[in-house]
Amino acid sequence: MTMNGKTSVMCIAFVVSACADSGSSVFPFSPEAGSLATFADAFEVVDRVVLEERPANDVVIAMPMVRFDGTRFVIADVYAHRVFIYEKDGRLVEARGQAGEGPGEFTSPISARRTPTGGLLVTDYAQSRLTLFPQEAETDPETMPVPFSVPVDAIDLGNRRYLVAALSVSSATEPVLHVWNAESEAVERSFFTPPRPDYLDGMAESRGEFVSVIINDEAIWVVSAFTDSAFVLGMDGTQARAIPFPLAPQPPRDAPERWEVDRMYVLGNGNIVVELGIRVGRQRDISRQHLMVLDSQGRPLAVLANTPRLFVVADDLFYFQNPDRIEPNHWIVARWRAS
Repeated sequence: MTMNGKTSVMCIAFVVSACADSGSSVFPFSPEAGSLATFADAFEVVDRVVLEERPANDVVIAMPMVRFDGTRFVIADVYAHRVFIYEKDGRLVEARGQAGEGPGEFTSPISARRTPTGGLLVTDYAQSRLTLFPQEAETDPETMPVPFSVPVDAIDLGNRRYLVAALSVSSATEPVLHVWNAESEAVERSFFTPPRPDYLDGMAESRGEFVSVIINDEAIWVVSAFTDSAFVLGMDGTQARAIPFPLAPQPPRDAPERWEVDRMYVLGNGNIVVELGIRVGRQRDISRQHLMVLDSQGRPLAVLANTPRLFVVADDLFYFQNPDRIEPNHWIVARWRAS
């Protein structure tokens, strides 16, 4: 890694200020969220990382969906049709898969996670299937079709059971979480229908509603694109509590823009990090990401507008897109100052 924290902070502060001054027609935060913080006030940039790319250009991190497995970054790249494993310093460890429909091949790998036994579980939404790479490199990958039209994530629960998150595309009352038993090839149960305003039903059904799910402290935490709360569920699917976010009401269906909840993280101290994006029609405005840091009850600790894209939180460090660079394999590493 290379160090240049002072320069990075100055550049980020400039970019954020410039974006904030330009204004926007939709603003996600409610008055209860409090005053906006600047990036430089909320975060201290402590490092920079450049993810290694091979000279033959067979590794292209075009649209990374990043997880941290406790040691390394696991990156699913839809456009490269591959999954990449990186050390925290940016060194490439290995690449899995290629474009195709055969075993170990992908069309749209949208999520990759470690399994409890050290394997790799990949969700391919276009092919409606999961691929399991065992820890033993010489063992062939297992392909598992799932009965959900658009799976977007899967977590290994052990004993060949998987928690699968799938887009709700056919009905406003369709559950988005499912426990899939690969041994019996059956759905054990489906649960959690995201609440959302009635006027958004048509849009959600036409293109699906993205779901972000994590398991933390023996509970399922879930957010979806159009909801204004995090929902904490028991491992049996029963709802334990909802944590409301300080967000403004969604604009009406005919509005040119609306905000969406992207992803959620739970930090080691119990604080919650939520990233939001802005959608203009059917396109995402990648220059306008917003961020909230909340305590475990949902009380805002910091809210920021127009932050760089957040790729992942690892060991309570925040890995953002470097705003000085176009290439998405250039990251900055930041620490939240209040921590």
